[in-house]
Amino acid sequence: MKKKTILTTFLIFGLLVHSRAEDIVKSGFNLGALPAISYNSDLGFQYGVILNLFHYGDGSRYPAFDHSMYLEVSRYTKGTGVYRLYYDSDRLIKGVRSFIDLSYMTNLMQDFFGYNGFRSVYSVDSVAANSAFYKMHQNKFHLMADFQGNLPVDNLKWLLGYGLYNYSIAPVNLEKLNKGKSPEEQIPDRPGLYQKYVEWGLISPGEKHGGMLNLLKAGLMYDSRNAKTNPDKGIFTEALLEMAAPLLNESPYVNYIVMHRQYQSLIKNRLNAAIRIGVQGKIGNKAAPFYRKPQLISTFATRTVTTGLGGNSTLRGILQNRVVGDAFALANVELRWKMINFRWFNQNFYIGTNYFWDAGYIIDPIDWDETVLTANPAYFADKDGLHHSAGLGLKIAMNENFVLSADFGKAFNKQDGAGLGTYIGLNYLF
Repeated sequence: MKKKTILTTFLIFGLLVHSRAEDIVKSGFNLGALPAISYNSDLGFQYGVILNLFHYGDGSRYPAFDHSMYLEVSRYTKGTGVYRLYYDSDRLIKGVRSFIDLSYMTNLMQDFFGYNGFRSVYSVDSVAANSAFYKMHQNKFHLMADFQGNLPVDNLKWLLGYGLYNYSIAPVNLEKLNKGKSPEEQIPDRPGLYQKYVEWGLISPGEKHGGMLNLLKAGLMYDSRNAKTNPDKGIFTEALLEMAAPLLNESPYVNYIVMHRQYQSLIKNRLNAAIRIGVQGKIGNKAAPFYRKPQLISTFATRTVTTGLGGNSTLRGILQNRVVGDAFALANVELRWKMINFRWFNQNFYIGTNYFWDAGYIIDPIDWDETVLTANPAYFADKDGLHHSAGLGLKIAMNENFVLSADFGKAFNKQDGAGLGTYIGLNYLF
């Protein structure tokens, strides 16, 4: 009873403190720097460095910025390396927002759980017998440039983009991972699910080692948000095409995405509601290569990992890349509460929490050879279903734009992962 009384008092106090100190208006350069020490259930512990340099101009647009430069050099204990530099500005070209991203990611243990959600069985026994069973080796390089400009209708914008991507895929390098380990600690030399999919013909010979993609993006965006980071008013809707043209690609395809985000203040400067709903799929008979299928089409992607569905960028608490199909739907619902505002070292801070429900569903399964399913019943099931999770998070924000984040999510179905998904990094999910 005492614990309930303390918690109730704390909640009432946070909701009643409507008044807050006026923010210090920032101008000129401000540098956010921190060691890249974080944790992600899918990737492990992170170590490295992150720098985020903002330029606020004369401060008249604060908390909006004129220029942002982000640099990350880090590694995760499960084998991922991140080397990333991106630039974000609506002042580089007059009337145009520019986003340029140069990244290289290495992953010794990239998740691969097969196709079509629950129809590919996730076995804890397989993980216990071989910790690399649901893994593959993937290196990815990309150079991406997105540009956005205004149209004559208020808040309606055009978007054009280009991306050069190179994927290198291979089985897990067990020799490297087992080096220096005792025989009892070594990962057994047995085929993983990726190798089985190659053997069964579910991954084509031309795609099994990865490949290069030249991708064009075009679309429309409607953006009436009153801030880029954690707005409390407005909507942000995108309708985009991602095109791998035949003349530039060995695996041509056209994908689409429609994504809607909406924000509403429930208690001014304290409590916001935020939702994101969307659908992504293919147009025509040509499908994206298997290594591109998990990618969520995105613009101005400030998050380092944008694969879906599953993991910290889409479905928190669900295994990364667990839900892979030729078309899928996504929903995220959040309540965001700014509990405490304060100043420290001449900077504006707030501490907040967020409470969420995430859901995904495959609406167009990947075609596969049914005889393979019949011959290997231990690896396949008859039907898919709703993949969803719920949880909460903690946020510490500096000057509204630099946000340290921790989210904790739990899947409702153990086939999506039995543990607690934990994601510590930067920014809100959307």
